[in-house]
Amino acid sequence: MRANEKVSVAWQIVFTIFPVVSFWAFYRIRRLRKYLLYVIIPSIVFSTIFSIYNSSSLETSFSYWGSPDDPVRNFITVSGAIIYANAVGLAFTAFAIYLVIIWSRLHNRRVDASTGQAPGY
Repeated sequence: MRANEKVSVAWQIVFTIFPVVSFWAFYRIRRLRKYLLYVIIPSIVFSTIFSIYNSSSLETSFSYWGSPDDPVRNFITVSGAIIYANAVGLAFTAFAIYLVIIWSRLHNRRVDASTGQAPGY
């Protein structure tokens, strides 16, 4: 259900933090397609490229750490991949929060303009 009235920017931010609910938050302000284009598709592309690249590069970067069965080496390899993946995910989440703030305010201004109310009232 799209919002025909003003939306709460604070609630939109909260909704954006949760992956499934973020689709609904952007749908309400009529920006779901742009959200998919600017955030979801690049996130999938970067995650795929990153996982393909890191599966080989992290193994070679830690290859001097003893045998492949060494638990410390395997822990560091997995931890490095997790740290990079989380950093990319956090960056896209921050970008999505920025977009939802900007677009929710724009949506609220359009609602105010269509109803003839002065902004801020």
